[in-house]
Amino acid sequence: MSGTSGSSAAPVYEPFYDGTPTALSTRQWILMWASVAVGFAALVLIPQPGNLVALIPRILFGVASNEAVEDAGKGGVLDTAAFYVGTGIQLVGEEVFTIVPFLALPYFLYAKAKLSRKTAIVLAWLVSAVWFGAAHPQTYDWNVAQAFIVIGGARLILTLAYIRTKNLWVSTGAHIINDWTLFTPAIVINAALVTL
Repeated sequence: MSGTSGSSAAPVYEPFYDGTPTALSTRQWILMWASVAVGFAALVLIPQPGNLVALIPRILFGVASNEAVEDAGKGGVLDTAAFYVGTGIQLVGEEVFTIVPFLALPYFLYAKAKLSRKTAIVLAWLVSAVWFGAAHPQTYDWNVAQAFIVIGGARLILTLAYIRTKNLWVSTGAHIINDWTLFTPAIVINAALVTL
């Protein structure tokens, strides 16, 4: 498929951008959005009894909630290592969950809604942060303000890392560093309390 549309001088910003945009058919767009919806459903609907047990579903679906942080560090070294590995895998999934829609929206806004490329990217950046925040109310005991303002706000910064580098690993690395920096004090305190 051709990565260009029309005779416009500005490039069309389409998904999977790596210097050469790739056009998707309607069927491929539907498959992409359905995949994101399945990932979201798995993230929200599949409960996990513990970090070690949660590794396989995390690998397959990227599921976990921050309620796990409350018990992290209490199960010993293996459980703590499983927590870090599992959350690392989950955070890769969260990046895909956010960046795929971020890449899709500019295409529609630019090519179909005829907005400028810059406006399309800014709107996609904001909408993808709302999308990310919308995935988190359950994680934060249905505190909608925290999910949208705090988590959605943090997502804006993480997506900037992707926008600047066009590298999913950079935004994933920033996300992992951010979350692990927040998780580690709770883990250390929990581990210390277990040894008392």
